[in-house]
Amino acid sequence: MKSYRFTAEALTPIHIGCGLEIDPTEFTLKGDRLMRFSPSLIIDNLHHDERSRFLAILDRADIKEIQNFLRSHFDESRHGLGKIEVSEQFSQEFRARISNPGSQFRVEMMPRNNHSGRVYIPGSSLKGAIRTAVINHFTNQMPESRHKVHDAVRAEKRNKARVLEEAALNRRHNETHKDLFRFIHVDDIILPDDATRIDRVLNYKVSGTESAIPMWIERLKSRADMQNPPKFTVILRINEQAMKNEMVRNEVGRTLDLKTLMHACNHFYWQRMVSEGDCFDQRQTNGDGWSFIKKLFPKGKTEDGKIVTIEPSTPFWNSPEYQRKRILLRVGRFCHFESLSVDHLREGWNIQARRPIKGMGSSRTRCLLENGSHLVPFGWMVLMIDL
Repeated sequence: MKSYRFTAEALTPIHIGCGLEIDPTEFTLKGDRLMRFSPSLIIDNLHHDERSRFLAILDRADIKEIQNFLRSHFDESRHGLGKIEVSEQFSQEFRARISNPGSQFRVEMMPRNNHSGRVYIPGSSLKGAIRTAVINHFTNQMPESRHKVHDAVRAEKRNKARVLEEAALNRRHNETHKDLFRFIHVDDIILPDDATRIDRVLNYKVSGTESAIPMWIERLKSRADMQNPPKFTVILRINEQAMKNEMVRNEVGRTLDLKTLMHACNHFYWQRMVSEGDCFDQRQTNGDGWSFIKKLFPKGKTEDGKIVTIEPSTPFWNSPEYQRKRILLRVGRFCHFESLSVDHLREGWNIQARRPIKGMGSSRTRCLLENGSHLVPFGWMVLMIDL
């Protein structure tokens, strides 16, 4: 496989769901850091008298006293599982709720390596985002396949999503040996230390109203937070040699090189960002939300040396100078239905509301930052190829 190395950073907060939650019996606060600990390690290290005291507290089922006992016996060097930066609002909420242990106060965490404890982004998250963009490419941009895919989807009555992928990738659902993405791999991404923090998530509506239900998540720091956000390495591997083999090419029926992959991602995800900006951030009138998001975009230099913001309305966006250097992706949780489905053929179902998903809906999930900025969307990441 040929390996391509990218230096990446988050434009906006990114949260990768992993099903891991921690509650107040597993952490305490120290300054602006949440200190995670293992209750079992604390219990294992107790002397006999202290263990008896703790068992008596358990018998009384006094949640508040259990929490106080664990925190008072916590030793970072022996029981610590890491520390994470938290927002001031989180600190205030924690201190207010600590006196009421009956109230739920859980934090949804990012994935961690079981051995090192380091936060990471699964390569499958990026590969899934690339897959969506490539399927969109074969569905809407390639003249050789566009009509075939659209005709197949229109003819299908029941499982349009499956037929869409089958037609776009030129294989049956069970023909995994013909899957084009067998030849593409993205390594898991180990994030640098102190790359995440905990903030609140809000439901942002077009009307400007917000949900009052508190939800706390660990998320990747981004350019929306700071001028120099954490950078990390992304390794993309493409087995170009196998795809050039005549037998493989005839069997799979599709080929994909780096240039096509980058073009597919940029075409798809820039349009998704612009469409969301039109609907929720007053892009057409250069509203506060869009003005803030636009400042996060990469910069480019024209032939006459002028520094410009790279976005679809500028000629620079379509230039080879941009297209062969950067990839825009949207990854992780809160990306919304539109970024997970192809253009012109979106059909979804809102399970909670029991109705079809039409358009872009009336709300977005946004992150509340502490720098006074507009509520920002989740998931936007830019990759710069290391030439």
